[in-house]
Amino acid sequence: MGRTGNAVKSFLEGRGAIVKEYDDQASDREEDLLCQGYDYAVISPGIPLSHRAVVRLRENGVPILSELDLAYINCESKHVFAISGTNGKTTACTILHRMLSSVGRSHLVGNVGVPFIGEVDSIAKKDSVVVEISSFQIEQSHFFRPQIAALTNVGEDHLDRHGTKENYQSIKLSLLKSALIKVVNADDPIRYPVREVIRYSFIDQTADYLFRDHAIFCHGKNFRLPTVERGAAFDADYLCAFAVASTYCGAQKSFLSVYESAEVPPYRFQIVGKLCGATVINDSKGTNIDATLFALSRVIGRVAVILGGSDKGEDYTRLMCALEDKAERIYLIGANAGEMYLAAEGSVREKCLPMSDLESCVSDFCRRPLDVFLFSPASASFDSYRNYEERGRHFDELIAKYAKSY
Repeated sequence: MGRTGNAVKSFLEGRGAIVKEYDDQASDREEDLLCQGYDYAVISPGIPLSHRAVVRLRENGVPILSELDLAYINCESKHVFAISGTNGKTTACTILHRMLSSVGRSHLVGNVGVPFIGEVDSIAKKDSVVVEISSFQIEQSHFFRPQIAALTNVGEDHLDRHGTKENYQSIKLSLLKSALIKVVNADDPIRYPVREVIRYSFIDQTADYLFRDHAIFCHGKNFRLPTVERGAAFDADYLCAFAVASTYCGAQKSFLSVYESAEVPPYRFQIVGKLCGATVINDSKGTNIDATLFALSRVIGRVAVILGGSDKGEDYTRLMCALEDKAERIYLIGANAGEMYLAAEGSVREKCLPMSDLESCVSDFCRRPLDVFLFSPASASFDSYRNYEERGRHFDELIAKYAKSY
């Protein structure tokens, strides 16, 4: 089992429960025994509801809980804030956690790598709980009721799990329906299924929280931010967090200092340094098309980009069309390199270079450097790495290695 499964097991056994583990290596007979005679089952976020074991559990009348359901039911505090979105949710949650920590005690859990259930025993009644929640977790959860839920944006991702863009978006949007207060990005083109929402924006003058001229305007007041240029992505995530925190406990001056001190999570458009005179950017956390398109929108000059990894069912045509004007060279690696190559047409395909691995891309770039070297795969990492962090570290190591030789 992974981190979440072990945390669930430890929590339940600590309360005297008899816990049976299941994984995909179980035989049919073991599966039959596992799927009946239990009070309830807790499934990992990685297990789809269509999985044969989940189907058998339901057929046998065994109630199914997600890890978030189990944690929420047993959490003493109900000051729970959930943030989701196609991109930016980790940064927004990290910033929100820093803000709430400045006025009280806060816990950062969920898809950030800290299982909620593992922290339940340390959460007091007055504490705040910031939950980064993925579409997998939303889909599984039926009892999770955050006090405030926010969506940073809703694009397209995980189609290998959710089937269609429409289904993925419906799952994301359902988070709002479960929350007492809903916070949304008014600049996102998605239509929200709820009426009474708190809106934040960079454009809409009528939004509840407006970011303009490096200040936030809300409730007839304005809060000028420290003079630190963080970039459009950070500003959007900060504004989301500010809207949630201020809706909960009012705008605080301490929230403004977070703008200056907060660190962007690693491998999210992280400038590594120089290689052969080029600016190197590690965006290993760019695991979907929308993330990579945003990264490309932020670079200027002659760009070489590395794409590819494990496939999540997205249509790469949209990405390849955008690359016609944004990239001079396109390195393709990983399990979905062939699909990306086929999605490219005409002059874009001529720019594509299928490569054997990440190091071969770095080596080739050193022989033919451009202005910008962007690693933003638009894909998950699981074909070659355990996660995007391991992939990002490997890229950094390769850049350091080749920087010594060139």
